Amino acid sequence: MKQLPADTVRLLSSSQVITSVVNVMKELLENSLDAGASSIDVKLDNYGLDRIEVRDNGQGIKAADTSVMAVRHYTSKISSHEDLEHLETYGFRGEALGSICAVAEVAVTTKTVTDDVSIQYTLNFTGEIVSQKPSHLGQGTTVSVTKLFKNLPVRRQYYSSTRKCKEELKKIQDLLMAYAIIKPELRLTLVHNKGEAVRLSRQLPTNLSREDVEDTLVRMKQQLGGNSRTCIHGRSFLQHLCDVPSTEDEAKAQLRPLGL
Repeated sequence: MKQLPADTVRLLSSSQVITSVVNVMKELLENSLDAGASSIDVKLDNYGLDRIEVRDNGQGIKAADTSVMAVRHYTSKISSHEDLEHLETYGFRGEALGSICAVAEVAVTTKTVTDDVSIQYTLNFTGEIVSQKPSHLGQGTTVSVTKLFKNLPVRRQYYSSTRKCKEELKKIQDLLMAYAIIKPELRLTLVHNKGEAVRLSRQLPTNLSREDVEDTLVRMKQQLGGNSRTCIHGRSFLQHLCDVPSTEDEAKAQLRPLGL
């Protein structure tokens, strides 16, 4: 990692603000995806206000980069402002972690393929490492965020009602589902308050009968080819499936009732 030049920092105006639990979740999830993770486990305590943990099996953070991994304006994603025109990642790891450190207690455990053991780093509010110790975790990165908004009582007060907390949890579920849909190879789980894990990867649900599944898969393979990826999310989704029109007239016939 390297520090961005002052003119690039000024142009980016990257004093990112964390305003909600879902903001934290999105930043950590995208960091894991940028690290090439194929498996991501998310754990929440008290709707994420007490604890958010995101564990992945990605590349991990190199030992040479750990000292600045959460310091503002340090990133491995770009070198100058012009690089934004060719950006192929979700964001800037240092900016995300640095912003989260300002509003919560953060610990990062990471291991690359060349490391002998994983190391857990405890960060302060400026993103600097204050302590470190060996860990038993395998390759990848685990970010633990606790006491979110501990120093911002007004934002913490926003989640004082159960309704607001449930709305935020629903936003997190929708966010994770969106990534699960667009990344069929990704294994993604969510656990809230140590409850039952919800698997969000693309898979056939158990509430469909064997006949429903077999008939739908056969129909999809006939129309889309045997190498196509199939995905069914529930009975309501299944009931809205329709045959792919093979001619222009058939397509117009299907679109006409929709006013298209």
